[in-house]
Amino acid sequence: MCKGGDSVKLCFNHLLLAFSYALDCVEKDYFKTTSYHGKRVSYICLLLGEHFALNNQQLSDLVGCAILHDNGLTEYYKQGDNTQEAEFLKIHCEVGEENIDYIPFFEDVHNVILYHHEAVDGSGPFHKMIDEIPLYAQLIHIADWIDVNYNLQDMSEKEYQNILLELHKLRNKEFSDKVVDAYLAALTYDKIIINNDQLENYLRENIHNIYQDFTDSQMLAICQLFARIIDSKSPHTRTHSIGVASKASYMALYYEYDEEMMLKLFFAGAMHDVGKLVIDRDVLEKPAQLTDSEYTYMQTHAYYSYKILSDMQLGEIVHWASYHHEKLDGSGYPFGKKAEELDFIDRLMACCDIYQALTEDRPYKDAMSHEKSIEIMRSMAVGNKIDSQIVEDMNKVFGKTS
Repeated sequence: MCKGGDSVKLCFNHLLLAFSYALDCVEKDYFKTTSYHGKRVSYICLLLGEHFALNNQQLSDLVGCAILHDNGLTEYYKQGDNTQEAEFLKIHCEVGEENIDYIPFFEDVHNVILYHHEAVDGSGPFHKMIDEIPLYAQLIHIADWIDVNYNLQDMSEKEYQNILLELHKLRNKEFSDKVVDAYLAALTYDKIIINNDQLENYLRENIHNIYQDFTDSQMLAICQLFARIIDSKSPHTRTHSIGVASKASYMALYYEYDEEMMLKLFFAGAMHDVGKLVIDRDVLEKPAQLTDSEYTYMQTHAYYSYKILSDMQLGEIVHWASYHHEKLDGSGYPFGKKAEELDFIDRLMACCDIYQALTEDRPYKDAMSHEKSIEIMRSMAVGNKIDSQIVEDMNKVFGKTS
């Protein structure tokens, strides 16, 4: 993430490709899809988009929407298991559309996420007909349908022919003539059979990594998108990521950091728990105390945050965000870092995470007061777990607002 003037230059689709790993974990939990679902949908859409002679910016938008096509799936965890699938298809499309509303794509992608489950005969969740469904939504729909219904990682030529037969049956019912024809032309058997390593390499080399300038407000919108998706997986921590991001920003003001640094801290706070999207819901939402093995498994979320953020190539933001459970005495996780291996911002983010967790409601506790939270954090500092000076600084900053 490089800063230039009043904007940040980055490749949004590069961030999204890294984030797609977490989205895939959510999708597996709900739809039982195979790994790399988001990337395979993006790959199919990329080939279809090239068939339609889309330019590089249009292809970039199409791939971005394809990666994010099911970003609203974490809404499932709020709705509960009793929601009918047809109703939930509609809900997650609405939430997904709302989530990307403020993301600065190159062109208007209105209704692409909203209508990506629409059938062209009007039988989809919103009953839209073909002329009401954007082309990108139609391309995502056929790519999603194929990857959900067929195992593209291990497919025989006979199974591939079955796809073609099924597509012919679904012409002008589920998919339009032009989209089916595009699939037949662009997705030959040799193109559809691609292993995960080849898929990763192909996307990285062909997604048209366009670096564009994002204003601070646009970067905040991106942070809020990621944080909203992350926090939605658990209704018990529905504002935790944004809370940590906000606390980190307040502390940046106190330390008189510049706007670039404030933005980096906000981004680190918004993304620090991205690894929780990988954790199974049964453990994440368990109402009782976790077993030792479950607690060890839960701790892996910090490592997955590190992995996902490393793939985003965010520089120092990677460790600022993912070291939030490390302790000065080396007893933390995921890497057991010690004081000399943790810089000031690493320590600050850990304190912001702890303070936010203490001052918010959880199923097993009510939100604690500022005074009680600082008392607990001082005890941790005495035990050489966290930085005592940062605790006192947070007392000054948040004691005024409590």
